[in-house]
Amino acid sequence: MKDSASDASLSATDVLTRFLRREVKAISYNEPLVHEGADPEGVHQLRVSARRLRSELRAMRAVLPREPWRSLDEDLKWMGAVLGQRRDLDVLRDLFARHLTPGTLLHEEVTGALDRHSDARQREVVAMFESARYARIVRRLHRLSRDPRWGTRGRARAAEVFMPGLWDASCEYLDAIGDPGARRSDDELHRVRIASKRCRYNFEIAALFLGPPARQVAKDLEAIQDVLGQVHDRVVAISFLDTLGLDEEVDVEVRRALRAEISELRPQWVDPYVDARQRILALFATH
Repeated sequence: MKDSASDASLSATDVLTRFLRREVKAISYNEPLVHEGADPEGVHQLRVSARRLRSELRAMRAVLPREPWRSLDEDLKWMGAVLGQRRDLDVLRDLFARHLTPGTLLHEEVTGALDRHSDARQREVVAMFESARYARIVRRLHRLSRDPRWGTRGRARAAEVFMPGLWDASCEYLDAIGDPGARRSDDELHRVRIASKRCRYNFEIAALFLGPPARQVAKDLEAIQDVLGQVHDRVVAISFLDTLGLDEEVDVEVRRALRAEISELRPQWVDPYVDARQRILALFATH
């Protein structure tokens, strides 16, 4: 979130509605671009809005009333999944474009498979937009962004409402990561990425009322997420090659290049994690 200033006097409802209104605006802007299928970045931004809002609401779950927020969580999960399948293919296409030589057998096989999958996923995205469920989600988001129906709890100061959850999320995150130098598999690194993303949203919320200390933690966690996202993209690309059933000599060099990039990227998450851990501990030492 790009709010440069923080305000310790913000109420919990103030914080919630800022996130809701931002994502409602982003969804309204990007939906037409995605519906036309002409702008891969629109797919990315729309998926980001759905997943980010879901993560933000989950970070607030302990203090939000069960309804309408729990059912909205399921709706946003559905949106993110449909859009995610389409977006993942765009990511693969960009990644393979940097590794494949046009005119080769491998290039033809990969692009052909991606085209087939992308067409099918785009049809699913269009069907989502035309569904009654999607229309209901958009109406609900617009309504809640105007009136989140939080009652007296929402009028309390944001710090009072959200700080206990921020502490719990921080402890859970640090315990889950443990020793950053420990040897981890690709799947374990993916779980580190997911944990970092979840914790990040707690600190993005807190940045509205705690200011730069929380905002910097969120940036550190986003850096971890970005690096490990690049690792995961390459792991997925190798798995995609497996589905093509090509002879080993056709894609062996691309596989080696992807694995080399994974090896180079793997340790790059450690420094931002160490920074994030230090800043988290310092933040709670002063609050």
